Amino acid sequence: MLKKYLLTSIILLTVILISPSSISKEINIRVGIQTNIQSTIVSTSLNGTIFHFYNNKMNKVFDILPQEPCYIENKKGLLQIISNDKKLIISSGKVIIKNTEDKGKYVPLVYAGNKWYRGELEIFVSLSNKNNITVVNNLPLEEYLYGVVPSEMPSSWPIEALKTQAIAARTYALTHLGQFAKEGFDVMPTVISQVYGGAESETPITNKAVDETIGKVITYNNKLINAYYSSSSGGITEDGINVWGENLPYLKSVIDFDEDSPKYSWYKIINNTDLQNILKNSFNRDIGKILNISIVETTSSGRANKLLFEGTKSNIEIDAKKFRLASKLNSTLFKVEKMDLGTSFYDNYSIPNLFIFVGKGWGHGTGMSQWGARAMAKNGKTHVEIIKHYYQGTEISNINSIIN
Repeated sequence: MLKKYLLTSIILLTVILISPSSISKEINIRVGIQTNIQSTIVSTSLNGTIFHFYNNKMNKVFDILPQEPCYIENKKGLLQIISNDKKLIISSGKVIIKNTEDKGKYVPLVYAGNKWYRGELEIFVSLSNKNNITVVNNLPLEEYLYGVVPSEMPSSWPIEALKTQAIAARTYALTHLGQFAKEGFDVMPTVISQVYGGAESETPITNKAVDETIGKVITYNNKLINAYYSSSSGGITEDGINVWGENLPYLKSVIDFDEDSPKYSWYKIINNTDLQNILKNSFNRDIGKILNISIVETTSSGRANKLLFEGTKSNIEIDAKKFRLASKLNSTLFKVEKMDLGTSFYDNYSIPNLFIFVGKGWGHGTGMSQWGARAMAKNGKTHVEIIKHYYQGTEISNINSIIN
């Protein structure tokens, strides 16, 4: 059944995959596609080989046929590999799975975690939990971007917006190499880093956006910038210092053009009991029933910076960004209103049952707004103009002039 699925996926992928362009400086990125799991199933699209890598030496373990499933698990702190009638225990180092055949027009792929990927796989005992394993997808940066751009921005959007996303994602990746070095890889495949969907997320138009901007990065004073971006900002982006605590000259608040975003305006109702639980679980405070919530400090863009919660037992002032994450609000650009429906009384206090958060935007709001980039592209702006709007005072440079 698994092999049938693997084969079907390969047939579909060979229709859309485009061979990557080359750049003079090849930079690889290591993505932690599966972390702290007990076991996984891996495979290759063409004839492949499993290697044992230890002490900078690569030794062949055995060959595998196209789409042949191999089961790898943590066995009392060791790696156990099972494939058909073959079984092996690896006591140290890591396992590397790669295609050892190249049929030219078909891009060799590797399989793990129910997805196909370009590049190769590395599997090792998790560095933070000796009872689990970590699976890493190691591949060239440009091929990694093939799986990032369509995962971060719809392929139906204008090509100039997609090019903007490709350049921002490339720059972001380069400045975050080694972010998870203690775990044995560079970046995560989620919003913790950038969303990376592997080969199955690729489309011809987003691959084109990567290819036509190959090697392009965003710089300020000839140095790579922190190319943060978010979905939409609600009409105005946020100054970077209010989100990341660093005063970066290219991350200043600018007007956004994200009115078409479905999260341009939003509302969320949270009841009193849930708010109490948020304060207890995320901030370790029990202030009793919530009487009132007020914004006591805002940023220059009008976002909430500090919130005051008044309760029947005590009051607490908390960081609005932390509350936003704890309560799963779309952004910190909001106002809070009490709703009288269901008001009750407790020890002579009038207790509002519900609070409504009325907000705009989706995400931290710093740097490029994806929906704003879409609007600018639809209005005829180029990717260069879009980047220079959201990242003030920057230039677009070639990676070869930045990375020595």
